[in-house]
Amino acid sequence: MWRPNLFHNYLRPGLVEVLAGKKELQEITPYPKSWFEKNGIEYRLGEAAVALDPARKEVLLASGKSISYDRLLLATGAEPVRPEIPGVDLPGVFTMRTAADVERIRTWAAGRRRAVVLGGGWLGLEAAYALRHFLAEVVVLDRGPWPLPRQLDQDAGEVLASLLKEKGLGVRGKTEATAIRGAGEVQEVLLSSGEALPADLVLIAMGVRPRVAIAKDAGLSVNRGVVVNDFLETSAPGIYAAGDVAEWQDQVYGTVPAAREQGFVAAQNMVEPGSTRYDGTRPAQRLKVAGVELLVLGETQPKGGSLREKKLRDEGRYLKLVLDEKRRLRGAIALGFPELVGELERFFREETPVPEKFLSSV
Repeated sequence: MWRPNLFHNYLRPGLVEVLAGKKELQEITPYPKSWFEKNGIEYRLGEAAVALDPARKEVLLASGKSISYDRLLLATGAEPVRPEIPGVDLPGVFTMRTAADVERIRTWAAGRRRAVVLGGGWLGLEAAYALRHFLAEVVVLDRGPWPLPRQLDQDAGEVLASLLKEKGLGVRGKTEATAIRGAGEVQEVLLSSGEALPADLVLIAMGVRPRVAIAKDAGLSVNRGVVVNDFLETSAPGIYAAGDVAEWQDQVYGTVPAAREQGFVAAQNMVEPGSTRYDGTRPAQRLKVAGVELLVLGETQPKGGSLREKKLRDEGRYLKLVLDEKRRLRGAIALGFPELVGELERFFREETPVPEKFLSSV
């Protein structure tokens, strides 16, 4: 069953600022109800889709009513992964995927002091920094040797870990939680080392899995996600998928840029079938991690081949450029270099040689 959202459309990446108390939910809500009405879109808030009938081209709602369609887009997103460890369902243990989650976390945190975050990815670090705005102690646990190990090399990870420590966050690499314990509510997190960390709140940020149940029950081809072709059409004619739920060429991207690009391509094909091919999304992420500007582009940790690297590391900053034999930018890490972000994005997007003058200046 696809559960309804009781809030109007909002930008999910903005939830960390709502958690930190820097913004209200309406400030990350780009489209008010009037926008949908003006554009002729029927927006049904709070209705759950419980089944899909491809043969009849109908979506069944929890109310018992059904909606007919000519083309259908599955954009059911993903749900947080919860580790299978004792205590994961104790009061005080949360995931953060929706505005309702943020409300519950902020309500629980009132009057409490210590939080442990399981997972050192983008969400884990951003959420930890947000929690640090109103909790005295926040510790991040990650299986990897340094923060964001999929995106950052060791040097960048070390610089980032140092910056996070300066901002009052504890980051423990190569560490896993084996249990969450407490009498009636969370009180501590047991680590793989045998150590127990005191905790009044635990936030799980260990990734997401596509919400595929409604598609699977309808007989669509499902692997990790709902399998789509180059036109983002599923195995059922007239049904398309985009965003976190879609699996294209064995890939589930799970990023906002990919969701936007896929949504655009799917929409074009829903209007004019077979008109637009999706050729993948090049990795490009620009975020603030604990208040520090971080840009990650393309292949950041090449292994062998003709690619060469140019690095610059100084106190609190790190820059790495990955160039091919024609000086084209194939990957980059820019941590604490906001003045270079625009140019690096342009070099990466346009695939033109990076000027020697630029290379010699960094």
